[in-house]
Amino acid sequence: MPVLIKDKLLRYYAWVTKLGIKKEILITLPEVAEVMFTSTRHCRTLLKEMHSLGWLEWAPKAGRNQRSRLYLKYSLDTLKADLARDMISTGKYEKALRLIDNDQTLFGRLLQSTSGTSRREGRLHIQLTYGRPFSALLPHSLLRNSERFLLRQVYCCLTQCDVNGHVTAQLAHHWDYNEEDYSWRFYLRPQLSFHNGSEINAVQIAELFSQLKELAGYKKELAHLTAVSVLNSLCVAFQLNQPDPGFAGLLADIRYSIQPVSQILSSTVIAGSGAFQVQECSEKRLRLQAYDNYYGCRALTDSVTVWQVPSADPSSYGKAAIQANIDLRKSITCSNYLSISGEHKKTENGQQTKIEDGCLLMLINHQADLSLAQRKYLSQLVAADKLMAQLSRSNNQVEAVPAYNLFPGWLRTINTTKTEQPLPRKLAIAVFQHQALLECAEAIIALLKQAGVNCQVNVYSFDEFHQKASVNELNEDLILTSLSLDDNYPTSAFRWLLSNPVLHQSLTSDGSTWLQTELINIRQKSLLTNYLRELEPLATAMISEHWLLPMFHHRQTLRFEGILKGVSMNVWGWPVIQDVWSED
Repeated sequence: MPVLIKDKLLRYYAWVTKLGIKKEILITLPEVAEVMFTSTRHCRTLLKEMHSLGWLEWAPKAGRNQRSRLYLKYSLDTLKADLARDMISTGKYEKALRLIDNDQTLFGRLLQSTSGTSRREGRLHIQLTYGRPFSALLPHSLLRNSERFLLRQVYCCLTQCDVNGHVTAQLAHHWDYNEEDYSWRFYLRPQLSFHNGSEINAVQIAELFSQLKELAGYKKELAHLTAVSVLNSLCVAFQLNQPDPGFAGLLADIRYSIQPVSQILSSTVIAGSGAFQVQECSEKRLRLQAYDNYYGCRALTDSVTVWQVPSADPSSYGKAAIQANIDLRKSITCSNYLSISGEHKKTENGQQTKIEDGCLLMLINHQADLSLAQRKYLSQLVAADKLMAQLSRSNNQVEAVPAYNLFPGWLRTINTTKTEQPLPRKLAIAVFQHQALLECAEAIIALLKQAGVNCQVNVYSFDEFHQKASVNELNEDLILTSLSLDDNYPTSAFRWLLSNPVLHQSLTSDGSTWLQTELINIRQKSLLTNYLRELEPLATAMISEHWLLPMFHHRQTLRFEGILKGVSMNVWGWPVIQDVWSED
C-alpha cells in the first residue's frame, strides 16, 4: 500500500485507539464510524483495509444493531514505529522521521534495527550506524581511525601497499626508480577523472605534491623531495636528494590520496578519485554513492548511508559503533574488538573478530623532567596488566588485551624488579576525547593514588590535542594517545614514528633527533618489505627507556547477522563495503 494512503489510514486508526488497545471490544459499525468521524460505508472500507494490513481484527455480525468484535493489535506509537521502520528500509528517511514526530532517540533505534542491506530498483544499498559525526573527509587534515577508512573509499593513491609492503598499481599503472640520481617516475592510467568530472593528469599530480610539500604536516616526510615535474600528460617525476627505495610505498599512504589542488585551499565540496563519491557529510549522516567512472571495477554496492546514532552505552570501554542489521531485541550496541591471537575469526552468526594492529599508549612527557629510574617506577605502577585489572574492577566491560609493544607481533618487553622511587605528588594527564582513553586515565589515577600521587586529567578535542602538540604546548606530564595502522602497514608505522607530533613533542630534543636519524637511515637502506622488522627495535628501545608505555590492543568485532554476502573486516574494523553483495 502506498505510503500516502497508509498515512491517511493511520489518522483513522489514531481515532479508533481511543476505544482501547489489545482488548476485545463489542461495538456496532455506526458507533465505530462515529469515533472515526466518517460515514458507515467508509468506515466499513477502512476497517477492512486495517484488517488486511494486520493492524486490527474486525469480525462483523450480520443484522441491524448487532455488535461486532473489534480488537486493536497495536498502540498508536508502536504502529508508527513499525511503519517508520518500513519507510527507513526503503530509504524514505525524512518521511519516517516526520511520522514519529521527529523523535531522534526512536529514529536512532529504528536505524539500528534496519541496518544492513536493501535492494531498491535493482541496486544494493548499505545502511550502518555510527556513534559520532565524521569530520570532513580530506586527506591532508587530522584524521581519526574511521575517517581514514572512509578516505580509502573516496580516494585513490598513485599506488597501493599491502600489509607486507608489496606495492601494486592504482592510478599509476607503472613506475620506476633510478638508484643513481634518486628519481622516481610514475605513469598514469589514461582518462582518469575526479568525482567533479575534472581530469586527473600529470599536471594535477605535480601541482598537488608541490602544494603538499609546503604544508607543515608533510615537511618531515617530504624533506628529501626537491622537485616534482611533468614529463608528459601521463608521466610525473619526483626528484629526491637521498636514496629512498620505498618511496612508491609512501605515496600509497592515505595522506597522499589524489585530490584536486583547489581542495587543499577550499573544501566546500568533496571531490575524490576513488570507488565512492560523497553525496552528504553532515552531523546526522554520511552518504556515499558508487562512482561510475572509477578506474577499477565498479563497486557492487550502489550506495552507503552511515547514520550518526549515539551509543546506548557510552561508558563501555572499547565499544565500537558499526552496526549492520542488529536485531534490537538481541542487542542495541555492537562491539569493536579483536582476538588475542590476531587471526580473523568468523562465527556462524555472521560475526568476525580480530586483534587491532596498533595500541593505546602512554607517553611520559620530557617536560615532566623525570629520571630514568622514576620513569621506570612509574611505568611499573601503571603497567598494562595492572591497568587491565583496574579496569576490570570497574563497571565497564573491558574489550581489549594488554599491550607489551606497539604491535601485537613485536617483541614482548619485560620490566626488571621494581625499585621504588620518589615521584611528584601531583601529575597532570593529557587525553583527547576518546572513551577508551578516558577510561584508561581513570584507571591510572586510581593506581597512582595508591602510590601517593594525585592526578589531574585535562581533556581536549581531537583537533586541539594534536594542534597543541604541533606547537609543543602539550605540557602535561603524562600523555595518553593511540597508534592505529592503516592497510599500508609498513609506511603507516614508519610515518607515525617519523612525524607524529604528539610522539615527538613528548621526546627530548636529543631523543627526537635520534629517532628521526634512525628512521631516515632505514628509509635510505631498507626495502619497504623490511620496514616493520627494522622499526621493531626502535619501538622496543623507546619502551625500554620508558619514554612510552603500551597499554591495550583493542578487540574489534563486526556483526552483520548473516545478511551481508562477501563481507570481511578490514584493518579499521569496518566491512569492506565495496565488495558487499546480496543474493536477494
